[in-house]
Amino acid sequence: MKKYALHYLFVTVAGLTAALLPINILAAPGDLFETDQGSNTIFRFTPVGAKSTFATGLGGPFGLAVDGFGNVFEANFNNGMIFKFTPAGVKSTFASGLNGPIALAFDASGNLFAADSVANTIFKFTPAGAKSTFASGLSMPVALAFDASGNLFEADHGSNKIFKFTPAGVKTTFASGLSGPFGLAFDASGNLFESDTGSGTIIKFTSAGVKSTFASGLNAPIGLAFDASGNLFEADQGSGTVFKFTPAGAKSTFASGLSQPSGLAFEPPSAAYDFNQDGKRDYVLYNAVTHQTAVWYLNNNVFVGGAFGPTLPANWNVVGVADFDRDGKPDYALYNAVTHQTAVWYLNNNVFVGGAFGPTLPNGWDLVAVGDFNADGKPDYVLYAPATRQTAIWYLNNNAFVGGAFGPTLPVNWRVVGVADFNGDNNPDYLLFNASTLQTGIWYLSGPALVGGAFGPSIVSGYTLIGAADFDRDGKPDYALYNAATQQTAVWYLNNSAFVGGAFGPSLPAGWSLIAP
Repeated sequence: MKKYALHYLFVTVAGLTAALLPINILAAPGDLFETDQGSNTIFRFTPVGAKSTFATGLGGPFGLAVDGFGNVFEANFNNGMIFKFTPAGVKSTFASGLNGPIALAFDASGNLFAADSVANTIFKFTPAGAKSTFASGLSMPVALAFDASGNLFEADHGSNKIFKFTPAGVKTTFASGLSGPFGLAFDASGNLFESDTGSGTIIKFTSAGVKSTFASGLNAPIGLAFDASGNLFEADQGSGTVFKFTPAGAKSTFASGLSQPSGLAFEPPSAAYDFNQDGKRDYVLYNAVTHQTAVWYLNNNVFVGGAFGPTLPANWNVVGVADFDRDGKPDYALYNAVTHQTAVWYLNNNVFVGGAFGPTLPNGWDLVAVGDFNADGKPDYVLYAPATRQTAIWYLNNNAFVGGAFGPTLPVNWRVVGVADFNGDNNPDYLLFNASTLQTGIWYLSGPALVGGAFGPSIVSGYTLIGAADFDRDGKPDYALYNAATQQTAVWYLNNSAFVGGAFGPSLPAGWSLIAP
């Protein structure tokens, strides 16, 4: 992408506040967090293994869990506390006065469960922090994991057992005769994996409890976590290493030179475009005649089902999808080009559950995309002024305007069609499209500031670039394409700005068009 020298005069125009807000490094979906007991640090690793420090100065950090908003919770064993870190790394105390918190897990309702290995108790905390006892009388509980049905599994280190608790707290023995169980994790098929510290083994249990050895010859395996592609990561405390195992069991070193690695947790996939919460990106369709929306559920590029979404009022359009109310579910960002009014429609999967007006835009500006530009874990608006080709970012708290900044000015014939992190620096970038030449481009941003650019692949004649999402779950955004004449969709897989392959997606019915991602 050709570089454009842009000089900005920051002013306030018709309510367009241009004061720059602080920019922080944000944890990104697919990042792995690791508690390093020996250094009292939480490290963060990108999907390709790039390491950075997320938090320091802790006291015996052990268990980790990430909520649906990207906040990281850490069990601080030495001082009996649970700390909460925002996606930008801001630290606060979530709970204190515990005896030996060592393991954490969230249920589907956002309640946090903490295993206290000294009190031999599992505590339950509501999202607001209200504490209650879920189970007691255990023998050194050290690991927790929920299955898809909401049952809680607990590794009871002192008794060498795994206990299962129903959501109501009814306890049964799932497995016994283990040798120092210290980590638990479920794969997408419902199999439970257990790190057996005494035997240096990872054991796999089917949902029926059938036991087999998945990996052996390890050196004090502790924490376990699965990524979105089904690879298992293991904190090997004795060797100071994090190992990665493919679903078939092939082992490789993901990170080494650590100091007593213990807890592992992945930043969950973004809620954007994943309506049925299966970790896979979905299509949003629109019928211009009936104003009806629909969601098509995909597995990569393959259609697996669909459902009608809410019908839009006249003159309103969906311009983006993001989790505005931070319930872990994607919502519609709506815009009325006649009145310049914006709105957010809150969804539960495809079902409308409520709505709120957002800020009204100044004359001459349109809402074109959404993304989190100030690293506060909340989606923001991208605005565009066709007359000047200027872009701007409006920072939001849910539907409320809290500030803004000018973004880069676009070249002639180019427009913003989407927002995604193409270069893996944890900052959202502009996806650009030139409908005249069919050329695509990526402008790399740091907050609202342009820091570089690159041409992407040119689109095949007849197709339009709709937006970007990670369809093949490799941690990199891909193009979503649509041919209005044939109603064919397609996915182009990218590595940053480089085309690496493509596949046809489902064809749409007559009268419907693809509007997101």
